[in-house]
Amino acid sequence: MIQPNEVNPKITELNNLLIAGKIKPTIYWKFIDDSISNETCANCEGKVNTNTYNELNRKEYLISALCNECQVYFFKEAI
Repeated sequence: MIQPNEVNPKITELNNLLIAGKIKPTIYWKFIDDSISNETCANCEGKVNTNTYNELNRKEYLISALCNECQVYFFKEAI
């Protein structure tokens, strides 16, 4: 399992393919939607219980599929 302070290679690969125009955005968003449907973090792949999240973190999870710990890592500039 990826640690919350690392970037999942799957995300890096999807981003690179998206930027290069080799995949459509729908493929990237399917990865995010699948994580949300499975109640897992798209980055660290850990189980997520949004009932324990505050409103802002729950909303962010429903956009990015990042758990609380990964949100802190990815958005540390905003904190």
